[in-house]
Amino acid sequence: MTRKPLFTPSMIDALTGGALKDPLTPGLSIELLSSGKKVWRYARRISAGGALLRRSLGNYPAFNIPEARAWACALNQQVEAGVDPRHAEQEERRRATMTVSRAHAIYMEAVQQGRASRAKRRNKPRTISDKKTMFQRDIEPSLGSKIIYDVSETELISLVERKGKTAPVRANRVAAELKVFFGWAASLRGREVGLEHDPARRLGDLRFVETPRSRKLGLDELEWFLRGLAEERRDIRRGMLLWLLTATRFSELVWAKSSELEGGVWTIPAERSKNHQAHRIALGPWGQALFRSEGEWVFPADKVEGPRTQGWYEARDRILQRMSKIAGKPVARFTPHDFRRTARSNTKRLNVDYETAEAMLNHMKTGLERIYDRYDLEEEKRRWFLMWETEIVQLARRAGVAGLLDAPNEGYV
Repeated sequence: MTRKPLFTPSMIDALTGGALKDPLTPGLSIELLSSGKKVWRYARRISAGGALLRRSLGNYPAFNIPEARAWACALNQQVEAGVDPRHAEQEERRRATMTVSRAHAIYMEAVQQGRASRAKRRNKPRTISDKKTMFQRDIEPSLGSKIIYDVSETELISLVERKGKTAPVRANRVAAELKVFFGWAASLRGREVGLEHDPARRLGDLRFVETPRSRKLGLDELEWFLRGLAEERRDIRRGMLLWLLTATRFSELVWAKSSELEGGVWTIPAERSKNHQAHRIALGPWGQALFRSEGEWVFPADKVEGPRTQGWYEARDRILQRMSKIAGKPVARFTPHDFRRTARSNTKRLNVDYETAEAMLNHMKTGLERIYDRYDLEEEKRRWFLMWETEIVQLARRAGVAGLLDAPNEGYV
């Protein structure tokens, strides 16, 4: 019976060139480098006819023979089972570097491509911008560098509760965004992240009380607003007047394109409306003049390509200060969305029926009406928007700023 040659330290010490294979451990050898160092090597094909796996352990005698054999035997178990250890190592490296920030970047890429939701629906630009801002301001400072697989429910609760002490409404939004993000990471849609357990699953139970907004501007406040607005630059005047005249949402107007106005009708495309239904607004003469722009965007940014998304709320604050000065008392804060409520609240006073009032806000019909009543109320909406524009023109004249706001002349009404 032929005995296998021994593989001993003395044999390794006597190695003067090339490599020496371990007769007892398939794939294991020790190689003499030109530098004189001796390095453990592993080379073996994965199962029958598979890829060649090559590995290096380190120098001898830093790693002795038993240690090298144990290392090679572990590789052999995987190779003989048809498993490529490199795949497991790649997965291990991926998991070791999958921070919350990295996972969120993958999530935002899916959001922008419309792959993040079950509905496979592309988010509006404003929604994408809000998601980025919320992560950068409210989530990343606390969790960004943490490995996502190590994030616990307790940490998320703590983050939301801290925010709730100073900004309860914002805390609700943060909790909702955490639920969406971690839910995606734990779903098949987020398998690139591969989160096994969703720590945000119960965050919906953490809800701070929100007081529904009820702010609307009275007719006297609208006069003060028009007087305060008259001192702003033209693009700010145009934008804020159009919010008032059209009762649209902030993002719907800010991202408006010149091409959306045709035949005096501004069509907000479905992908930019909240309910994903296109909304047609028949602008009056003043609204049409305010909407027209020479470029692609109705409100182009000053220094970058795209719409003007900044500066609106700063302008609102300046106008609010002027309004308070005119009124001789503090005027309650308002938002662009409050113009929607203001317009809707004036419909009864102007004898506009409920259905038309809801249609001019692009509110969808409910119940069976939504299924069977397909009348679009376009003519009724046209009359309402013209009536509302006429009302604001009269207020501008009464306030003495009609000319400064480029309102139509006396023959208009």
